[in-house]
Amino acid sequence: MNSQNDSKVSPLSTSISRRGALCALATLTLGFIPATAVAASGVRVLKNGRIEVTLSKNPALRQVGGVVRVDNVNGRSIALIRTAKGKNGFAALDLRCTHEGTLVQQDGTSWICPNHGAKFALAGDLEIGPAITPLRKLKVQATSKVVTIS
Repeated sequence: MNSQNDSKVSPLSTSISRRGALCALATLTLGFIPATAVAASGVRVLKNGRIEVTLSKNPALRQVGGVVRVDNVNGRSIALIRTAKGKNGFAALDLRCTHEGTLVQQDGTSWICPNHGAKFALAGDLEIGPAITPLRKLKVQATSKVVTIS
């Protein structure tokens, strides 16, 4: 071993590079980006056709921006989104594109229609056509334990 090289410390190893700072900043902000929708657990279809989602079975809904998907219940696919803290902080969307009824897919903070490229915000608002209306919002009632979608 060369004893001269062992005692020297590179200036890069003692300072933070601009790239390192940007990577750290990106890592910190990732907590604010909604997670990709996961399949919901603890889903029950009630006799009246409403869908009940148990919150304790869906850890994604603990944080604002969390999304779970309920597929093929009553012939539709639905996204349940945590929009704010508290029991009123939920929204449910019918995931059929309002242009031609194709199921939209989540892409970061948006829903994208794979057929013609319509783009919707995470909360369902229309951002880019050819659709001309937002995704259909469903009625939601929540307690501290369950969210019921009509």
